[in-house]
Amino acid sequence: MQPEDFFSYRLVVDPRLSPDGATVAFVVITNSKEDDEAQTTIWVAPVDGSSPARQFTSGPKDAAPRWSPDGRRLAFVAKRSSPGGGQDVREVESQIYLAPLDGGDPRPLTTAPHGASQPAWSPDGSRIVYVAQTGDWTPPDKRSPPERNAPRIVADLRYRFDGVGWFDLRRSHLFSIDVESGRAKQVTSGDWHDSQPAWSPDGARLVFISDRNKARFDRPAPDVWVVAGTGGRAKRLTLGSGTYGMPEFSPNGRWVSFLGAPGDGNSAANAHLYAIRADGEGSIRSLSGLLDRPAFGMVWPTGRTHGWIDDRNVYFVAADHGAQHLYRAVLDGSERPEPVLGGDRQITGVDLRGQTAAFSCLWPSLLPEARVADLGVGTERAVSAVNQGLRKTTRLAPLRRMRANGIECFVIRPLEAAGVGPAPTVVEIHGGPHGWHPQSVFLPLYQCLAASGYVVVLANPRGSQGYGEEFSYGCVGDWGGGDFDDLMGVVDELVGKGISDPDRLYVAGYSYGGYMTGWTIGHTTRFKAACISAPVSDLNAMTGTCDIPLFNIFEMGGATPWERPEIYAKHSPITYLPNVRTPVRLFHWEGDIRCPIGQSEAWFQGLKLLGRETELVRYPGGFHIVRAPSQMVDFVQRHLDWFSSHR
Repeated sequence: MQPEDFFSYRLVVDPRLSPDGATVAFVVITNSKEDDEAQTTIWVAPVDGSSPARQFTSGPKDAAPRWSPDGRRLAFVAKRSSPGGGQDVREVESQIYLAPLDGGDPRPLTTAPHGASQPAWSPDGSRIVYVAQTGDWTPPDKRSPPERNAPRIVADLRYRFDGVGWFDLRRSHLFSIDVESGRAKQVTSGDWHDSQPAWSPDGARLVFISDRNKARFDRPAPDVWVVAGTGGRAKRLTLGSGTYGMPEFSPNGRWVSFLGAPGDGNSAANAHLYAIRADGEGSIRSLSGLLDRPAFGMVWPTGRTHGWIDDRNVYFVAADHGAQHLYRAVLDGSERPEPVLGGDRQITGVDLRGQTAAFSCLWPSLLPEARVADLGVGTERAVSAVNQGLRKTTRLAPLRRMRANGIECFVIRPLEAAGVGPAPTVVEIHGGPHGWHPQSVFLPLYQCLAASGYVVVLANPRGSQGYGEEFSYGCVGDWGGGDFDDLMGVVDELVGKGISDPDRLYVAGYSYGGYMTGWTIGHTTRFKAACISAPVSDLNAMTGTCDIPLFNIFEMGGATPWERPEIYAKHSPITYLPNVRTPVRLFHWEGDIRCPIGQSEAWFQGLKLLGRETELVRYPGGFHIVRAPSQMVDFVQRHLDWFSSHR
């Protein structure tokens, strides 16, 4: 694979089965070279593979396909030019559209001033609930010069968020719209945000997520709520003690399942699949606790990751040893969840009808396609071929699991390297710190490195999730301690086994991986060159400037920078900057709110003042998790160039 292949690379997300289980709809993400943006279209395919998948919508910004109960129509979210023309699609707010499955032009259903999202059909097909923002707001390009130059007044701890930007006075609420007449009714209101609605089986109630706690603008604690489908007083089901999301009613309407995790910045604990009675009586129960693995889908889900099989059984996706598998849990939580769909892959979205599962998955040695499994027989097939063109022109190096220094890691060796001897090696460190390798979204980087002759090492040191909660807590309060020892032990063993050449070692990482890369070259000179991307370098400054300060405080053992300044200094890579002798190329997006660009600027300017070899690559715009396709191509190419220039 070469960096330019990124423009041909397709992702498949959000698979949804028709009510009869015969057809699957899914979203295909492409990287437009001409427009330099990710574009999305909706595709449909027969589950039995009797005909090829076909593109159902024209794009370029179509998502969230949702079947009508009779299976004759799809509702979806789209950005489309105004009927009068002359308006760029990127300037138009997203609306809910309806399209007949047997053909015909989609028609807009909503006309929400600030856009509409998260559609869900009522069980009888007469209404769709959706989320839209309320309140007065003028886009920046429509404001007068004094309005554009007016100060922004900040009074809350939570005033911006990566991937979203600055918060304003608009609030997200639930609306219900009659499908035939187009008449919409606001269902919820108030000085808070409501989202993620789902109907009860009888169509009388809606379950949704809302943070209505008094401290909601400082310390997030979203709860599960229930309200009548026609509106009225909502009832809170959970107790403001965690972070909850993705609720769904059981088939009999008596229970609500949802995902949840502790609040106050704790990202080390396992996320759980929970259930609670829909009338609010009793307490929440964990259905996944006995598995001791994190349920997947709380953060940036790319599809459905849990749902009811029947009134007693619930399926969900959880991370385990680098993979993400599908499990079945029982309602009373008394049994350890059992695997339903496994293998070396990361399931990112799944939908079930009877014994049929439609799912999307990722893995660094596999090109994505929509897949369907017959859980009764144990067979599966791909029902799309969106990456067929790339599959014909490129070969992917395989991924091998192994244990080194007692730590699980994944090793990608160049296709031509088998039996050749020790090879140049890139240790690529994952983000988090409670993420896990392989981070399949970086498939192009891994495969381009392997195609250039490098062994790529993806290790899961202590702190990684998917190995039990105790292991995940292993780096809390100890960043740069045991996790660093784990990584260096992996390198030692790979060198000892003759896989890695000790004289041609390189290190790279993004976010916490950037932190650990900086920490590494501040504590050893064994690496010939390093690429540090969107790092944490100064934990004190990071806590005061990022969008999730509670996370930083938790990770430093619960102490603030003014309570324990020595802890923040001890664990900050910037403290050890004078020790660095390794050539460093830094990468950062100027719009990053999670790890602000000052974290890289401090590295760069410090190294320049010390007379060290360094370079800072600044990408305009973007966020920590959002960037333009051309920037990703450049990002990969500059990794290759930096390492090759130091061989």
